[in-house]
Amino acid sequence: MNALVEQKAMQIARALADPTRLSILRTLLRHEELSCGQLAEQFPIAQSTVSHHLHILVNADLVAMRKQGQHHYFRACRDTLCAFARWLATLEKTECHPIHSEEEV
Repeated sequence: MNALVEQKAMQIARALADPTRLSILRTLLRHEELSCGQLAEQFPIAQSTVSHHLHILVNADLVAMRKQGQHHYFRACRDTLCAFARWLATLEKTECHPIHSEEEV
């Protein structure tokens, strides 16, 4: 596998591992586009914290940003999500067995 592709996939995985970033991405997937302020209204965190999470999502190419005046607008990058899903599908296949109640985590 191309090391650059693997490195990008790991960056995406790290970005998605944070529950707040995952929630922000899910919110953007439900909307065409939202400003940072509109996103901040939907989360119990400061707008600066939302901006920090958006910066990580943008760097991972999971979110795109456009600037209009003083406002920044964000939208989900579905192509990146699809490419990441395809990358995950290339991982070695393992046989999974149903978890029995005594084995549940």
